[in-house]
Amino acid sequence: DAKTQVTVQYKYENGAVVPVRVHTVVISTQHDPDVTNEEIRKQLLETIILPAIPEQYLDDDVIYHLNPTGRFVIGGPQGDAGVTGRKIIIDTYGGWGAHGGGAFSGKDPTKVDRSAAYACRWVAKS
Repeated sequence: DAKTQVTVQYKYENGAVVPVRVHTVVISTQHDPDVTNEEIRKQLLETIILPAIPEQYLDDDVIYHLNPTGRFVIGGPQGDAGVTGRKIIIDTYGGWGAHGGGAFSGKDPTKVDRSAAYACRWVAKS
């Protein structure tokens, strides 16, 4: 189980949006309970970030939040807060899709967006 977010600074150049630099990288990943936070940070940087992000976008001012809340031993459905659905937006609209913070496709029926969807389905069937 892992969650990622990369914030990129862009500029407009002849009507096109062009990436300038990476501003922030956030990665939270589940791990074995015996692995230290220092080792996780080192491995994330060496095996994920540096190979995945072109060097010209990484400068000394990039902010890295690598497992920023500390330990992430319990993951998957057991540790999920039910806030999913953002990937659907990115896949549909690209990196410029706004997300209002709800969880339409979440697993928790108590979330407002999900409850509203269930209510609409119930009304449509009635």
